[in-house]
Amino acid sequence: MAAVLESLLREEVSVAAAVRWIARSTQSSEQDEAFAQDQPNSGCRSLQEEREMLRKERSKQLQQSPALACPIPELGSPLPSRTGSLTAEPADPARVSSRRRLELIALVYSSCIAENLVPNLFLELFFILQLLTVRRMVAAKDDDLEPSPDSLESPLFQSVHDCVFFAVQVLEHQFQILSYLDKGTLKLLAENDRLLCFSPALQGRLRAAYEGSAAKVSLQMPPPTHAVSFQPETDNRANFSSDRAFHTFKKQRDVFYEVLREWEDHHEEPGWDFEKGLGSRIRTMMGQLSAACSHSHFVRLFQKQLLQMCQSPCPGALGEAPDVLSALGADKLGRLRRLQERLVAPQSSGGPCPPPTFPGCQGFFRDFILSASSFQFNQHLMDSLSLKIRELNGLALPQHEPGDEDGESDVDWQGERRQFAVVLLSLRLLAKFLGFVAFLPYRGPEPPPTRELQDSILALRSQVPPVLDVQTLLWQGLQARRAVLTVPWLVEFLSFADHIVPLLEYYRSIFCLLLHLHRSLVLSKESKGEMCFLNKLLLLAVLGWLFQIPTVPEDLFFLEEGQLSAFNMDTVASEHGLDSMPVVDQQLLYTCCPYIGELRKLLASWVSGSSGRSGGFVRKITPTTTTGLGAQPPQTAQGLQAQLAQAFFHNQPPSLRRTVEFVAERIGSNCVKHIKVTLVADLVRQAELLLQEQLVTPGQEGGDPTQLLEILCSQLCPQGAQALTQGREFCRKKSPEAVRALLPEETPAAVLSSAENIAVGLATEKACAWLSANITALIRREVKAAVSRTLRAQGPEPAARGERRGCSRACEHHAPLPSHLISEIKDVLSLAAGPRDPEEGVSSEHLELLLGQLGQTLRCRQFLCPPAEQHLAKCSVELASLLVADQIPVLGPPVQHRLEKGQARRLLYMLLSLWKEDFQVPVPLQLLLSPRNVGLLAATRPREWDLLLFLLRELVERGLMGRMAIEACLGSLREAQWPGDFSEELATLFNLFLAESHMPQPQLRACELVQPNRGTVLAQS
Repeated sequence: MAAVLESLLREEVSVAAAVRWIARSTQSSEQDEAFAQDQPNSGCRSLQEEREMLRKERSKQLQQSPALACPIPELGSPLPSRTGSLTAEPADPARVSSRRRLELIALVYSSCIAENLVPNLFLELFFILQLLTVRRMVAAKDDDLEPSPDSLESPLFQSVHDCVFFAVQVLEHQFQILSYLDKGTLKLLAENDRLLCFSPALQGRLRAAYEGSAAKVSLQMPPPTHAVSFQPETDNRANFSSDRAFHTFKKQRDVFYEVLREWEDHHEEPGWDFEKGLGSRIRTMMGQLSAACSHSHFVRLFQKQLLQMCQSPCPGALGEAPDVLSALGADKLGRLRRLQERLVAPQSSGGPCPPPTFPGCQGFFRDFILSASSFQFNQHLMDSLSLKIRELNGLALPQHEPGDEDGESDVDWQGERRQFAVVLLSLRLLAKFLGFVAFLPYRGPEPPPTRELQDSILALRSQVPPVLDVQTLLWQGLQARRAVLTVPWLVEFLSFADHIVPLLEYYRSIFCLLLHLHRSLVLSKESKGEMCFLNKLLLLAVLGWLFQIPTVPEDLFFLEEGQLSAFNMDTVASEHGLDSMPVVDQQLLYTCCPYIGELRKLLASWVSGSSGRSGGFVRKITPTTTTGLGAQPPQTAQGLQAQLAQAFFHNQPPSLRRTVEFVAERIGSNCVKHIKVTLVADLVRQAELLLQEQLVTPGQEGGDPTQLLEILCSQLCPQGAQALTQGREFCRKKSPEAVRALLPEETPAAVLSSAENIAVGLATEKACAWLSANITALIRREVKAAVSRTLRAQGPEPAARGERRGCSRACEHHAPLPSHLISEIKDVLSLAAGPRDPEEGVSSEHLELLLGQLGQTLRCRQFLCPPAEQHLAKCSVELASLLVADQIPVLGPPVQHRLEKGQARRLLYMLLSLWKEDFQVPVPLQLLLSPRNVGLLAATRPREWDLLLFLLRELVERGLMGRMAIEACLGSLREAQWPGDFSEELATLFNLFLAESHMPQPQLRACELVQPNRGTVLAQS
């Protein structure tokens, strides 16, 4: 490493080449000497010896202090001091020595962190923050040698200025990780005066990240203890071999809870010892559980109580606030809650890399196992824990669709996220105790003293099968892209391994697989289907903590084992696994890795001017009491109802609770949807009416769409308060019906009534919480969509809005839908095109009704958009072509399968009126003279030209088509290929139309009214 850095400083190699060498050197120490031999100017002669000396020195340090401190500096160099009694020395960017060397080393160091070439990411961040907050440098030993500052042999970090400069340079490269820390840490970093002095740009980015962050992490407090409720399906008399075994188990259950209550009362007293106080009673109780079934029942109780007390501590719950606290207001009440968190929660997690421990209530179950000293109990416990881990690890968790933007889906997604967190925390807890019990017989303070003893132990233990096939479960989790669920509990399991476990072939392959996974989790890689950032951060945090545990060999991270390509498995089949879902948030990250909070405590110690033993800060909290302490005020009705509900479910089967919670979940979601289709839809209709009034008001152009939206929202959004009332009424009506439908008919009336009331309360709370937070945004979004739809239907011409666009104020919007009319007209066109049955057809009354409905839709433009109107215009032209060619089948007597001339002419008059008065888009009238439509006359026997001639006259007279345009269309028709007789008649029609331009107007009108036959028309030519 020394040769690489020296070559880098001499600019003989690039930073990228140095990082690549470091990546290879983590797997092969022989390349260090090879690199030194390749560099002629390198002064390092025995790098392997230096590595061995450093390894021994670090091992000696770890034996003296479990908490990892800063590296041992070179002889004669000053030591960074964090003693709180010393006054902090000001750091000045102008006094940094060897700036270029520090920048290069910071770049290489940051690249190693980014490429996961360091075992523990957060340990490195802790070290960097230690350098940032160092108070002053204390000389370790005087040295007569004082090399020049410009010399490559001069040591670095000789002053506070160098330390702070190096730390700031690294933090600038790691901003992405810093931005995902909790708000408290971001605030302390943004307010750090040294950071502001050395890098104002980084300080500004951190402040912006703090202001935009919503990652509020609450300290964890243990929940109140409740006994596991009676389970009829497993705890009744039928599940025991005899009455004696049944009654014995009931007695041992009572003894277990007596022991638990006594531990709660005395374990915080100074001098109280678990073994002395409870050990004999626990062993007596275990001795009475002679039958195997009794052990299995007790293990089930033990495991359920463990999950109930330890799986998911309640974050920051004060319970229901008393009336006196409610009177203080939400802000002060929140401050009281935070104060309680600081007083009750543990102060420190034991440094940035603490050993595996059993905090809080977990300590009771650990001490119970140790005091019981029962092989039967331990074996049954391992079997039960293994089965539960397999069950939870294979649980099909719901997956969120990223494209779903509906408001009510947010409620479901939050519930799915909470479900994942509960499953993950339960798995970690179970795996921790499984590893503790499984490796308990082999654990010792030190590894075997000799190599021969170690080899004999390896040969013996390699024949023992693992208590749980974690290797298969790990491979399955990686292939299914569920590493975010599998790896954290596997780390908990392996954290209790003894010194021999990492040397066993089975577990060594697991550690190598985890190492390859650690190398692949590069945080800078962001692509479609890639693991989410916080998911990666959680896995890097737990894996880094595992690699620093003393029982894991120190050189495991730097040794190559197997081919790296073995990890490149095929995951295409499960590209939508949990890894690509944002299931991890900051609260879950800090719950699984509480040692990340040491970063915040380290920064807080700099602000407070004091330093704890492990880098934490000393709390300056002086609890005081108010005057006139009396009886505590009674709890609110809501709090009492919650406690009564808990007591009710405690005495009922678990299926009842699941049913009530399911009903509340679904009724709450349905309530939101009901409000959307009723209240919100009514408000949208009101918005459309108001908008129509605004558009048809004389002298107003409608204004800017954004201004219109704001006006409508200001009038309609206050009416959204009705959503809460309607939501409560909906939940009150629907919840009891659902509960009665799902519960058995034999359920007692009192139990059924209580379940209904609880379901109503839970559903109302869920629905009203969502509506209170989102109803205004929902109304605004729907009104915005309605405004856009209406303005789009009005068209882009502002001048036409006041003249012809929009419905009249008296319109009630009862016209048929455009889509319905398009379907009806296409049915008529399809009948004419055939094939059809002989009895199929339409009546003239139906055609008149259809054209009347078309006029209603064109005059009421509520649901008419330009594309639909264009489609209707084209269909109407096609219908006119069929009327002219007499191709529409008519219902009636067998001899009457054609429209009479008067009926056809009335229908054409209606179409002409629609084209002239009601259509507001261009009507493609030139299609009337297209070869396809005119060709319909060729199949008519005898051919009738009078309707076509009548239609052409009307088009010219009404100004719908110009005479020149019609003549051009007729001229193009003469150029097409037609039968001989048809071409002659078409030429006659063309000459007749040309001659009519010179005929007097009265004769033209008389010709229309008399309706001459085909022979008369041709004779006039």
